[in-house]
Amino acid sequence: MCRVCRRRPEIPDERYGRCEACARAGRMALRFRLVPAAGGAGLRVAAGEISPRALRQKWLAPLRAHAGQPSVRPHLGLHEVEIVVARERLETVRVAPDLASQAAAAVEALRTAAERTDASW
Repeated sequence: MCRVCRRRPEIPDERYGRCEACARAGRMALRFRLVPAAGGAGLRVAAGEISPRALRQKWLAPLRAHAGQPSVRPHLGLHEVEIVVARERLETVRVAPDLASQAAAAVEALRTAAERTDASW
């Protein structure tokens, strides 16, 4: 099953686990794992599929501009957030069911991680 659209079968040996339609459109799903922030207030990014530098350079402006409501997706693991991107555009943010009540905090954690300067997760 395609990691992006969750409808069509993925292409064998495709780098990002996408179907043909998503690969042609340049759509990718990038996952991040969140943990409680220091002091227990809020969330922070603990790990991601892309480097902190790549997140800052490529996705800082789209994350700041994103005003959509994150959707809850049951296929995500515990404390996971996924951003679906198409070429240079942020399409949607998906959160795991356990983060449904903290969806706004999860998006804010992504924005904060993108604003960090070359810090590791």
